[in-house]
Amino acid sequence: MRKFKFIISLTTAGWMLLAVCVFISACKEKYVPIINDINPNYLVVDGFINIGADSTIFKISRTFKLESKAVVTPERAAIVAVESDAGQSYILPELPAKPGTYAVPALNLDQSKKYRLRVRTKDNREYLSDFVESKVSPPVELTYDFRHDNLNIYSNTRDVTSKSRYYNYTYTETWQYRTKQLSEWKIENHQLIKRMFPKDDIFNCFHYASSGSINIASTVTLTEDRLADNLLVDIPSTSEKVGIEYSILVKQTVLTKDGFEFYNTLKKNTQNVGSIFDAQPSQLFGNIHCTTNPAEVIIGFISAGTVTEKRITLVANSFPFTFIGPLPDRYCDEQVDTLYISTGEVKRLLTDPTESEYITLYELTGPAGIYAYTATKERFCVDCRLQGGTTAVPPFWIH
Repeated sequence: MRKFKFIISLTTAGWMLLAVCVFISACKEKYVPIINDINPNYLVVDGFINIGADSTIFKISRTFKLESKAVVTPERAAIVAVESDAGQSYILPELPAKPGTYAVPALNLDQSKKYRLRVRTKDNREYLSDFVESKVSPPVELTYDFRHDNLNIYSNTRDVTSKSRYYNYTYTETWQYRTKQLSEWKIENHQLIKRMFPKDDIFNCFHYASSGSINIASTVTLTEDRLADNLLVDIPSTSEKVGIEYSILVKQTVLTKDGFEFYNTLKKNTQNVGSIFDAQPSQLFGNIHCTTNPAEVIIGFISAGTVTEKRITLVANSFPFTFIGPLPDRYCDEQVDTLYISTGEVKRLLTDPTESEYITLYELTGPAGIYAYTATKERFCVDCRLQGGTTAVPPFWIH
């Protein structure tokens, strides 16, 4: 009897193992969602009415199909204006070099007035936002620390009048990086030239990146309108951002309660998703409407006020951790083979500039007249510009 029970137990375990295998195998099947063949073509309005001493900039675009290869669909040739509740109007021309971007220099508007945005598209559809209160942003300070081998940047602010309460942050990061190999020579105008001047440097570059996430904070639950150590970014020691020098420019604006709720909902819908414990997506209601078709959906929330900003620049040799670089290296995953070229081959390239574009000389090595070089597919290991940066040194750089 015991033997019979043992056989049954093995059989049950076998079936359980088979079920698990089938379940795992099923999980590997590619899921292709059914997408309705519609294009809502919603208008998206992104910007801020700056009533202070900085430019007012709005980016206006259209949504596109999920399967579309488009990056952005700018709304061109629109008439865009900022209006006050006292009847003034200020036109925002479209920037020729940036389709769909409308901007005007410092307006220096009256802080006691309310403002709205009016948009008329080239197909004569009109969009109008609600009048919004002007919110003055108090000074912002930045602090940082190093925890768990991360560089952490925090925002800090205080409004003694307690009129702010809802804060919004955007930022631009800048960092210096270098290529794995140093290019010491270049071929230019049929001549072999040693890189000796800053304009020839393709070893050092600077990368710029804007904040890609929503960062809002509130002091409503606090007795004092004071925000302390609000985490903006945390950078691991493996990031190239902390390899040499790093800088961040933070801009702070104050939102109304409705504006804060809009961005909080947008954050939940776009950033806090992915698990069963996250909030479920909900309807997004902005404060801009289509006057020619009230049923049309528009994505955006218009706010007005001043902007305060703060920059800090940090040098890596002052960090309490050692930069170990990306794992693996983001641009040169494998060891680049050292290739050599003779003086005679260089002379041939000097007479054939079209072919010289496909190699980059990076050092003089071995016997006299022998140069090491990289081929086309490996040029990003010696030319930092190919990694998305610029060689122009930022004016705020320390070293």
